[in-house]
Amino acid sequence: IRMEAVAKASGIPKGTIYEHFHSKDHLIAETILWSLKKEAEEICRKMAAASGFTAMLNVIFDWVGSPRGRTLFLMRFMDGGKLPEGLKRELYCSGKRDCGGLDTAEQVTDALIRSGFQEGVLETEGGRLARQTALYSALAPLIAYSMFPERYGGIGWEEVKTYSQRIFMGAFRKNETMGKG
Repeated sequence: IRMEAVAKASGIPKGTIYEHFHSKDHLIAETILWSLKKEAEEICRKMAAASGFTAMLNVIFDWVGSPRGRTLFLMRFMDGGKLPEGLKRELYCSGKRDCGGLDTAEQVTDALIRSGFQEGVLETEGGRLARQTALYSALAPLIAYSMFPERYGGIGWEEVKTYSQRIFMGAFRKNETMGKG
């Protein structure tokens, strides 16, 4: 994409665009981060409105299977490190500046585990590393299925969600090594 095309499509003079963004990569990075921030806000809103552990877990799982979730994960896996270096640098710098504090994945995971522990569905809360590892492990089958459902003939989305829930809940049994990390 060229900045002239952005200027024409937005109806904003090219010089004015450069007053706000020092490069095309900066503009693209800010656009991606704005979109991700809106997505994170929506997930957090839905999590806050969900009543109970299972409902909260379904918010996460259903987002992974949504068109927006599939697009994000597909972009992440298909990139293979092929993003232009300037764009990677801008995403890193802008993300570091604008995404301070706990990231959404940690906030969502913490809320989910607190709920499950309080409800007695989970036996232990685990440490930070264990929490993130358990969530990412549980998401892996959902991501694989949502990107390529034809590879899993006869298996439906709800069955994959049930499997992922068992993975997640299994990580928080008292006899599992959760550690403080």
